[in-house]
Amino acid sequence: MLNQYYPSKNILSNRIRGVSILFRSIKNVPYPIWLITCAHAVADLSSGALFVALPFFKAKFGLSYAELTAIVLIQNLTSSVSQPLFGYWSDRQSRLWWMPFGCIVVGTMMLASLLVPTYPLVLLCTSVSGFGSAIFHPEGAKIINWLSGKAKGKGASLFSVGGNVGFALGSLFLGALLLGNPVLRYLFALPNMVMGVLLLLAMKQFARLPQPTPEGAGKAKIAIRINVPLAALLGMVLIRATVNSGLNTFVPLYCTSFLHGSSAYAASLLTVYLAAGAVGTLLGGPFSDRYGSKKVMLYSILPVAPLLYLFKATDGVAAFILLALVSVLLAATFTSSLVMAQKMMPGNVAMASGLTLGFSIGLGALGVLMIGHFADALGLPWVFNLLAVLPVAGFILTLLVREPVDASAEPPVPEVEDGKSETVSS
Repeated sequence: MLNQYYPSKNILSNRIRGVSILFRSIKNVPYPIWLITCAHAVADLSSGALFVALPFFKAKFGLSYAELTAIVLIQNLTSSVSQPLFGYWSDRQSRLWWMPFGCIVVGTMMLASLLVPTYPLVLLCTSVSGFGSAIFHPEGAKIINWLSGKAKGKGASLFSVGGNVGFALGSLFLGALLLGNPVLRYLFALPNMVMGVLLLLAMKQFARLPQPTPEGAGKAKIAIRINVPLAALLGMVLIRATVNSGLNTFVPLYCTSFLHGSSAYAASLLTVYLAAGAVGTLLGGPFSDRYGSKKVMLYSILPVAPLLYLFKATDGVAAFILLALVSVLLAATFTSSLVMAQKMMPGNVAMASGLTLGFSIGLGALGVLMIGHFADALGLPWVFNLLAVLPVAGFILTLLVREPVDASAEPPVPEVEDGKSETVSS
């Protein structure tokens, strides 16, 4: 049964060809896709900056670790779990102004959290910042889906990489501002304000887009049915998110607390993991366009299991290589699952984006709390045994997913600019 998903002939040559196609086609991406991708990066600056802000909050207000984790939990709940709701409202009626509004809110309220005088106001500001993120993401992902035509995988890849870049730069950006004069902290919201203005200036162009109206779109009733393939896809996304959040959390702890390595070594491993994830995100979308999202997910999720199991037995350069491979594979499943969800829910593209970009990932982060209890009971090495089992469950769930047969037949949605039409080349 597995042979149909794991053909051995010409796999390497096909992947090399896919990489070359990706880089050749970057020049054909229209300006609106680049604009929304950059807006995604700016919107996610706050998500990365929050972790750097935690020591600042602790020193300013004398907070306990429980109070610090409450800040992260509230931001995670508002930014992730609420995304499907905003996606549903977006599907009922397109609200293009949500993109500049969400982008501005997420940055200004993150800045406000650094300036307010009390801890409850910090919680309020970070929660509103999270809602700004939840408002931006479904609408942005939906417009990218429309603009991408038949190359929806590549569009989703670029959009997702924008978020990865913003998350990584957010910690560096705020960290640099906190080291300088307190007045410099006001600069944190400047990229959000500039990007919000650029998105507002592009509103007329976005409004001229011919909006797809598949059956069920725009109705008050949610135009989807929760069936086995869709539930299996969301389950796979949840597993992928749990593994990813688990690695982000426990790789540094494993290196410093169990192996008694240096914090610099742990930080280097995490940096390589995050950077490799950007590569996997870029590759996952075009491969989905070329070979199908299900096949990409099957190729990607199962090899993660043995790689994670081997990670405990390696060190030095080998550990970096294994972790980078894991990151590339997990990120490829992220992009392909986003494309698949949008195909399976053509009348609720924004809600599909909210479920995969936000809700499932948010639940995956909560799953790390359970893994933490597992680590306390059995030790940190056993965490990687558990994380190595989860991709096998993700592979089994992916076998239950069905690729929509008519998805590739959808006509491309053109970019409208000065009377000319342009689409993303696949």
